[in-house]
Amino acid sequence: MSFFRSETMAYYQIIVPKESAWEVFNEMGKLSMVQVVDMSPDEPHVNRPFYQYIRRADEVISKLNVLETEMLKYKIKNLKCSDYQQFLERITLYTKDINQSEDKWFDLIESTLDEKYSQLIEQIQNLEQISVRKNTLFEHKAVLIKSKEVLGPTYYTKGRNVAINPQIGGVPDQQKVTQPLYNLNYLVGVVDRVEANRFKRMVFRASKGNAWIVLSDIEYSRLDSSLETGNLDSDKSAAKNLDKQRTVFLIVYTGGGQDFLRAKLNKICDSFNCAKFVLPDDPQLLVQKTLELDRSLDECDNLLRLTAGKIKELLLEYAQIQPQLKISLLEMSKLLMVKEKTLYTNLNYLYQKERIYIGFFWAPKHVEGELHHMLHQLSVSQSNTSVGQIIELEPPEKVLTPTYFKINDFNYVFQEIVNTYGIPRYKEVNPGMFAVMFFPFMFGIMFGDIGHGGVLFVLAFLLVKNADTLRKLPDFAGLMQVRYLFLLMGICALYCGIIYNDFMSLTWNIFGSCFENVPDSEETVYIKGCTYPIGFDPKWYIASNELNFFNSFKMKFAIIYGVTQMIFGILLKGVNNIYFKDYLSFVCEFLPQLIFMCITFGYMAIMIMLKWGQSWEDRTDKAPSIINAMINIPLQGGSTEGKPLFDLESQESLQQSILFWSFLCIPWMLIPKPIIEIIQHYSGKKHDKKPSKALEPKDESKEALLPMQSSQKSINQSALAEELRLQLIQKEKEKELKRKQLEEQRLKEQAGEDIQQKDQPQQILPKQQEQSGGHGHGHEEFDIGELAVHQIIETIEFVLGSISNTASYLRLWALSLAHGQLAKVFFEKCIGAGIVDGNVIVLVIGWPIFLHCTIGVLMCMDLMECFLHALRLQWVEFQSKFYKADGIKFMPFSFKEVLTNQPKDQ
Repeated sequence: MSFFRSETMAYYQIIVPKESAWEVFNEMGKLSMVQVVDMSPDEPHVNRPFYQYIRRADEVISKLNVLETEMLKYKIKNLKCSDYQQFLERITLYTKDINQSEDKWFDLIESTLDEKYSQLIEQIQNLEQISVRKNTLFEHKAVLIKSKEVLGPTYYTKGRNVAINPQIGGVPDQQKVTQPLYNLNYLVGVVDRVEANRFKRMVFRASKGNAWIVLSDIEYSRLDSSLETGNLDSDKSAAKNLDKQRTVFLIVYTGGGQDFLRAKLNKICDSFNCAKFVLPDDPQLLVQKTLELDRSLDECDNLLRLTAGKIKELLLEYAQIQPQLKISLLEMSKLLMVKEKTLYTNLNYLYQKERIYIGFFWAPKHVEGELHHMLHQLSVSQSNTSVGQIIELEPPEKVLTPTYFKINDFNYVFQEIVNTYGIPRYKEVNPGMFAVMFFPFMFGIMFGDIGHGGVLFVLAFLLVKNADTLRKLPDFAGLMQVRYLFLLMGICALYCGIIYNDFMSLTWNIFGSCFENVPDSEETVYIKGCTYPIGFDPKWYIASNELNFFNSFKMKFAIIYGVTQMIFGILLKGVNNIYFKDYLSFVCEFLPQLIFMCITFGYMAIMIMLKWGQSWEDRTDKAPSIINAMINIPLQGGSTEGKPLFDLESQESLQQSILFWSFLCIPWMLIPKPIIEIIQHYSGKKHDKKPSKALEPKDESKEALLPMQSSQKSINQSALAEELRLQLIQKEKEKELKRKQLEEQRLKEQAGEDIQQKDQPQQILPKQQEQSGGHGHGHEEFDIGELAVHQIIETIEFVLGSISNTASYLRLWALSLAHGQLAKVFFEKCIGAGIVDGNVIVLVIGWPIFLHCTIGVLMCMDLMECFLHALRLQWVEFQSKFYKADGIKFMPFSFKEVLTNQPKDQ
C-alpha cells in the first residue's frame, strides 16, 4: 500500500570521522535512499569545506565537454553508458582489479586531463591559425585571378592607368583603348558576401557615382575539397572564416593627384571589415605571386593535416573503450566527476568540527537495516578506521516530513501528473493511485470513438511492446515515459466508442436493431422485450431526434459521473481525517460536506437514474423536469408542481427534508470548528506534540541539535561531538535573536514607531507550516480573526464549489459531442458524398483531405484538448476535495539519479 500512502520515513543523525566520510557517503549515494539535510542553508557555498572540490570537478567536467565536442567534429565515436546502476557496480570491481582506491579517481583524472587538455587546446589554436592563414591566402589568390579576368591584358600595358578595358563597360571604340583619357586608380579586396550589396551602395553614394565597382563571389569548392582530404569538418568553417563566405570587389576610380576619394573609400572598406590587397604592376610579378601563394597553400595543407592528426591522436586516447566498463575513457571520466561533485555537495551539508562530521538525513524506515549493514561492511573492510554511527531520532517539531512513493514504469507518469500540481503531504492519501483509474476514463468519455481510440491503442501498444528497443533511441525517450498512459487512454477511448457505437461517425450493426421500420412510412417502432446487447442501437444515428437524444444522455451521464467522483473525493478526505486522528475536522467538516453533497447533487443523480428507469412513452406530459425540481427545492420548499418522479407526498416530504438538512450543513461547517479550537486553546486542552529531541537549523527555532546518544558502537569522539553541539546551540540562539531584532525593527518601521524601542520581542515568532493533520501549537501566535476568516472561506468555497464543480463536469458531455460531430462533418464533407453517389473522383480527392483532417484535427488537436480538460477535472474538481498539495518531495542523494538526469547536450 505504499502507493496509497507514502512510505514511512525516519529521521537519522550521522556522526562520521573525516577519514571515512568519503567511503560512507559513497555507499549512501549508491543506496539512493537517503536525503541529507542541509545544516547551514544560509551559508554561502564558497565558505563550505568542500567548495574547492566542487569547483575543481566543474572545471574537469567543462574540459571533458570540450573533448566531447571535438570528438563530434572529427566523427570519433564516444561510447556512452546505457545502464548507470550497472556502471556504479562495475566501477567498484574495476578499481579493485587495478588495485586503485576509488576515492583517488578524482586526482588521477584531474592530473591526467590537465596535461592532455593543454596540448589539445594548443593544437586547436594552431589549427585555427593555420586555417585562417590558408583562408587569407586563398582569398588573395582569388582576388588576383578575378582582377585579371575583369581588367584584362590591357591592365599590364604601358598606359594601364590611363585606359579603360572595353569588356568591362569602357569606351565601345576599340581604337580608343590605349588613349590616355583618364587617370584611373584601383582598389581590390574581399568583403563579406552578405554585406556585398550594401557595400556597393555605400561606395556609389560616397563617390557620387565617380567610382565603378565590380563584385564576384569566391568559389570555395576547391578549398573545401582540399580540406576534405584530411576529413577536417571543423576546417571548413575555419576556411570560410566562421561560415562567412566572401566576395571579391574591384573599385575603379579617378584620382589624379588628389587622395580625398581614396581616403574615403579606405574608410568604407575598414568599416565593412574588408581585406585589401595590392595588384602587381607586372605580368611576371603576377605569375610569381600566384606561384608563391600556391606554395603557401600547399604548406598550409600539410600543416593542417599534421595538426589534425595530432588532435585526433589526443582524442582517440579518450575514445578508448574500457573493457570492464564497456564505455569510453571520456565517458568514464565524466561520470566519475559528476559522481564526485554530487558526493562533495552532500558532504557540504554537514557540520565539521576538527576531525568529525555531524549531520542529519531522512530515509525510508525499511532501509534502516541496509544502512547499518553498510556501516558494518565498511567497518570490516576498514578495520583500522572508524566509520561512524547512525542514530534514529524523533523528527523535529514543525519540520515537514518528505513524501516518498515507490514508483515504477507504469505508475510513474500518473504520479507526475499529480506532482505537477503539488506534492502530497506525508501519509496523505495519494491522488496518483486514483489518477490511474479516473484520468484515462474521463479522457475516454470525451474522446470515445472506436476508430480514433483504436488507433491510439495500437500506437501505444507498439510503444509498450518495443519499449526496450525504442528506449535506446533519443527521439523516443520522452514517449517511453508516457506509453502506459497512452495505452490506458486508448483502451478507455475504444471502450467508450463501443458504448457510443461510433466508428468515425459510422455505426456498427453487429447485433441488429431493437427497432423495426413501419411499412410505407419513415417511422420505426420499438420491438417489445428487445434489449440491445451493448452500447447504442444503430437506429438512433438515423433518427430525427438523434442530436437531442445524445445530448440528453451524455449531459446526464456527465453529471452522474461527476457527482460520484466528487463524493468519492469527500470520502477520501474522511479517510485522511481518521488516519491523522483529526476527529474535529472529521465531525465538523467531513460529515456536513458529505451530507450536503449526497442530499443535493447526489439526489439529483438518483433522480436522473430513476427517470431513466421508467417508461414515459404514453405520458410524456407527466415527465418531470429534473432541473426544475432541483430549483423548486430552495425556491418553493420542495414542491414538484404536480409532476412527481415517484409518490407525490413522499417526494415532497423528502425534498423538504433535503432543504432543511442542506441549510443545516452550512452553519455546521462554519461555526463549531473555530469555536472548539478557541476553547481548546484557552483551556489548555488542545493536544500538543511532544517536544522534539532534534531540530533542523532550517527551522530557525531556539532549540538546536540533539545531544549525542551513547551507543556500544560509538566512535571515540563523544566529547568533541558534545562540544560541537553546544557551539551549535549558541550559534542558533544568536541567529534567532538577530532574526527577531530585524523582524521587530521592520514591523516598527511599518507602524511608524521608534526603532530604538524593543518591547515584546517574544511575540515576533516565525509562522511555521503545520504538519498534516495538525492544528497549530501552543507556542505559536493564536489569531482568532484569521481562524474565523479561514473557516468562512473554506465553507463558502465548498458550497459554491459544489455547484461550479458539478457544472464543470459538463465538459465531458460538450467535448464528447464536439468530437462526434467533427468526425461526422469531416466524413460527410470529404468522402461521404462520393460513397453515396459512387463518384470515384470525389473519393480520390476527398480521401487525402479526410485523412489529414482526421490526423491533424481529431488525433492531434482534439486529443490534446480532451487531455487538458481531463487534467483539469482530475486536479480541481476531484483532488480539491481531499488534497492539499503542500508536501515536500523526497529527494534522495542518488548517484544513479544524478547521472541519469545530467544534461545530454553538453
